[in-house]
Amino acid sequence: MSLILITFTVVYVFFIVFILSGLFRHNNLSISSSSDLPSVTIVVAARNEEEVILNLIHDLVNQEYPIDKLEVIIVDDRSTDSTKEILKEAIENYSCINVITIKEKSTEITPKKNALSQGINKASGQIILLTDADCRLGKLWVSSMAYSVMNKDCISIGFSEISIEHGSIFERYQKLDFFSIIAANAGACGWNQYWSGTGQNLAFYKSDFISIGQFENVKKRISGDDMYLVQSISKLKKGYLHIDPNSFVKTYAMRSIKDYINQRIRWSSNSKNNYHDSPSFFAFLFIMLCYNSIILFSFIFSKPWLLLFIIKFILEGLVLYLGNKLFNKKMDFAVYLVWAILQPIYIPFIGLMGIRGKFSWKP
Repeated sequence: MSLILITFTVVYVFFIVFILSGLFRHNNLSISSSSDLPSVTIVVAARNEEEVILNLIHDLVNQEYPIDKLEVIIVDDRSTDSTKEILKEAIENYSCINVITIKEKSTEITPKKNALSQGINKASGQIILLTDADCRLGKLWVSSMAYSVMNKDCISIGFSEISIEHGSIFERYQKLDFFSIIAANAGACGWNQYWSGTGQNLAFYKSDFISIGQFENVKKRISGDDMYLVQSISKLKKGYLHIDPNSFVKTYAMRSIKDYINQRIRWSSNSKNNYHDSPSFFAFLFIMLCYNSIILFSFIFSKPWLLLFIIKFILEGLVLYLGNKLFNKKMDFAVYLVWAILQPIYIPFIGLMGIRGKFSWKP
């Protein structure tokens, strides 16, 4: 038993050091002016987004990018609320906005990937920017993300964070938990290991999307479109973690614990696909699952759980602290204490439920 504990601890420490050191390997792009800007298409998949879509439309039409080079395609995926009416009015008021309406569910490809595929295939822009209907964008978002793709000839992985609307502990917890995923991915990116990204903030050339076969290889997977795009295009060319604050986006927190848990299980369900797609990412996820499970079982059976927890508390605290420094954010130390205590319970539960596919998604 001691040998097993030591082995998993050593491997766990190795991965955390890998992440920590990678956080130091990022630099901002040097900005230079260009008279030959690429055409850009923003693609948004929307289903029953009446509460948030107006905010996104406002942000999209106020982008500081040449209007003759900018196109917005919003794919209305069988909405049953007032999303359709809101989009109809948007088309009438803004010439840059186009809407694709999906009326029936496809039997060949899962809904989100179908919506994104239709939007990207109809796009006239050289560069595709992806975001979600519940996101908020700064005025220079398009300019910054497009510039990174053009400058690096890559898929650009943008930063996203949970917006604190009410200041509740639940919102703050979600923000830190989401950031922990962003920070781990940023550390891996520092070593040119592009594990994933968020569909709330991605940019790439349309031609690269075509070159990887679009979503053909994963068309039956319910989620994980962002992870597939990052892994596939970064292997085709390369990836780039964009840390310019002008490129950052915000999204809303889940409203209930049930919705939050369901979302995390859905994300976790994609982990098993990395066994072949990204072995290093799979190994990282496997070790995180095992190490947290060991802490939990050590606590239950009165083994040396405290030492294991202290190692985890210090090292993961460093990842979050340095990650916040990288993105010029502030760490919520009070919430980190709660988050760290819950992780040995939360990670095994979410991991196992994800493997079993125990989540719901928009039909």
